[in-house]
Amino acid sequence: MARTIEQEDYPQADRASGCPHPRDVYHLLGHADAEARIAAQINSGHLHHALLINGPKGVGKATFAYRIIRKVLGGAPQTDGRLDVPENDPIASRVASLGHGDFLLLRPPYDFKLKKLRKEIVVSELRRLNDFFAHKPSEGGWRVCLIDSADDLNISAANALLKTLEEPPANALLILLSSESGRLLPTIRSRCLNLTLREVPKPDITVWLTRQGVVEKTAHIAAELSRGAPGKAFALAQSEASVLRPLADILSPQFLRSTAQDHRLAGALAPIGAATDRELFWDSLTDLISAQARYSATGEWSSAFGPMQLARPTQFWLDLRARLTALRRAEAGVNMDKTVTMLSVFSALRGEAA
Repeated sequence: MARTIEQEDYPQADRASGCPHPRDVYHLLGHADAEARIAAQINSGHLHHALLINGPKGVGKATFAYRIIRKVLGGAPQTDGRLDVPENDPIASRVASLGHGDFLLLRPPYDFKLKKLRKEIVVSELRRLNDFFAHKPSEGGWRVCLIDSADDLNISAANALLKTLEEPPANALLILLSSESGRLLPTIRSRCLNLTLREVPKPDITVWLTRQGVVEKTAHIAAELSRGAPGKAFALAQSEASVLRPLADILSPQFLRSTAQDHRLAGALAPIGAATDRELFWDSLTDLISAQARYSATGEWSSAFGPMQLARPTQFWLDLRARLTALRRAEAGVNMDKTVTMLSVFSALRGEAA
């Protein structure tokens, strides 16, 4: 079958680099209570017209959403009380190819002229939603729109969405995904059924990763750094050479004694194409600094890597974490040289003056 433009290998806002698209994932790790709640609503015929699925990045929000979508559009689950429509179900195939006439996906689009992803979902996309919901379901059931993610709506688009939520059409389901639902308009949140997906236990993530072919040691480290998000753990495992090994390097005694590796490590994370690895590196490094602060205060270590052999008071690590957070925000808001920023981070880790 010929590939559609949606299936081509260009960046997609709703797909993490190096990870399978959530439309192609049929196993949900964790979140059994949330799934049972929605399955019961669907089976009873009393499904809320708008769902807000929130939780940290990589926790499984989109995977969960597509399970709901397949079931609502007529897919047949394999298990009572579940949403596990199999991959070979005709509905699943049409949703995966974005070829189902009663399903609409809204996400920040890829600008083929500028060759980059747009950062926002603009109001013109919401006009597509209104046009979509203006028509009756083509197959006599539901029309479903997924917004991935609501965090990307600009203010005009958010206000347009609110009008749809205030006057929902019949047999229409709107699913919003959010990693920062507190930043959404309160009026949007109040008109949705809120489903919060909690962290998945790290041992469960480790087992799951090993079943995906990840070696046990890497799976353990990735799970520990994942903040309970399976998708993030998978991305970390896929980025072992570009993220996990550099983290190990900067925690080694050799790093503290020499700056020889600084430019190589910083340069590897600077290119535009390394944006995902850089984000994973920032997150993991911040978590490790937090672990160092707890270790210096309590003597208890809680990370996959060993503590840095650097005798510093707790306040040093707290100040360092604040400094790294400020650097990261400045880098995101200003066109800063990413190599220079990372070199500043390495200098700060050694306790050198700013």
